[in-house]
Amino acid sequence: MSRNQLNIRVSDELETLIDKKRIELASTMKVIPTRSDVVRYALQDYLGVVLPEVDQDLRTTSKVKKGLLPTLLVNENE
Repeated sequence: MSRNQLNIRVSDELETLIDKKRIELASTMKVIPTRSDVVRYALQDYLGVVLPEVDQDLRTTSKVKKGLLPTLLVNENE
């Protein structure tokens, strides 16, 4: 399986929100997820798909139990 890298530019505000989400998720994941993890989870949630384990990042956050991908960027005001 090949893995592709996608580089995105975000505003300072969005970067700050991603970092806040990382800290929030760390309490349930037992590790601080990478920014890439947070973006990947958000895309997965937005697209309504569940990525196979082989498509997920296999670095530090791979220690997270299967099925522990949280709903990340739900806007409660909508």
